[in-house]
Amino acid sequence: MDSKEDFVKMQIIEASKTVFRDHGYKKATMDHIAKASEKGRSTLYYYFKNKNEVFEAFVKNEYEKRIQETSKNVSKEFSIEKNLSNYRKIKLEHLISLSNTYTYLLTDLKENTSFLYQLLDGIRTEEISIIEDCIHWAIEKQEIKPVPKKDINFLALALVTATDSLEKEIFLYQRFSNDMFDRLEWINQLMIKGLQN
Repeated sequence: MDSKEDFVKMQIIEASKTVFRDHGYKKATMDHIAKASEKGRSTLYYYFKNKNEVFEAFVKNEYEKRIQETSKNVSKEFSIEKNLSNYRKIKLEHLISLSNTYTYLLTDLKENTSFLYQLLDGIRTEEISIIEDCIHWAIEKQEIKPVPKKDINFLALALVTATDSLEKEIFLYQRFSNDMFDRLEWINQLMIKGLQN
């Protein structure tokens, strides 16, 4: 896809954010998205077959933003404690922001959680890769005990999955409180202690 096509596709994705914010998923239509993006229906259907494809692109775009921010805030120079803390903090802040912005969308997703999780499951490899890097760096600096190479991916997957479980509670059921950052930090400490022993 050339840069003009990428640009048009991104315009549609950006416009869809307004549509999903104002209408949720169920009530949003391709006509709403066409109008918001100021594109004809034929242009819209050239890039996306249906509303589901637009929604997938919207979710991936939001996810990529968070991944980019996370990548900038983890480093070989940081301790594993700081890296995991930054990872969780960025993820939580992003989720709270999304849950405050897309209230109608959240209502729809609560009725079909498997749809969202199938979508996220396919794109979270980047997140697992970031956590794998954090584990490798911590082992190199002897912050945690060595982990067999074959188990590093599983450990990263377990750490991401644990955070995803909290994500579900926060994003779909809005079960967060003023001390959520402190609670996540406590979980962070427990995980690190487990890796040090």
